[in-house]
Amino acid sequence: MIHNIKKLATYFYLIWNVATSHPFHATITSFNCNPNDQSVEITIKLFTDDLENILKDSRGSDLRIDSESNRTIIDSLIFDYIKNNLTLFFDDKKGKISWVGKEFENDITWSYLEIKNIKNISGTKISIKNKLFLEIFDDQLNICHFYCSENPETLMLHKENYYGEINF
Repeated sequence: MIHNIKKLATYFYLIWNVATSHPFHATITSFNCNPNDQSVEITIKLFTDDLENILKDSRGSDLRIDSESNRTIIDSLIFDYIKNNLTLFFDDKKGKISWVGKEFENDITWSYLEIKNIKNISGTKISIKNKLFLEIFDDQLNICHFYCSENPETLMLHKENYYGEINF
């Protein structure tokens, strides 16, 4: 009888993990060039459980990123992770990323960042390194949309090619 209960509990656990995990590992990052403010507004769509896992691995403890009691610490951890894994250069000059904030929507964490003092995008070469989650998922895909001209540009970055360039 106890053997059957353990067996049933194990099956339930396996089914629960398969049902609640997402088989597709991706981030979507949008770069919106704002010539009036001379800035690039960055929006990153991340799976919340992936973000919690990567921060837990780096911190060595359980972490709930939607905890209001630790909001400042969590914002700092998320920002540190992003700025250590996402780099932009404008004509070989590194853009300084600033934290704006985050929001939660179901199983998604929206992170908002900004790069200021970008004078003129026209004629600029933008280089990007996006290594978000590459250390934990071999199939990770980081989709980067650039809205800096009339024609949006997209880069698909992954473990074998996490660097890309776009000329505007």
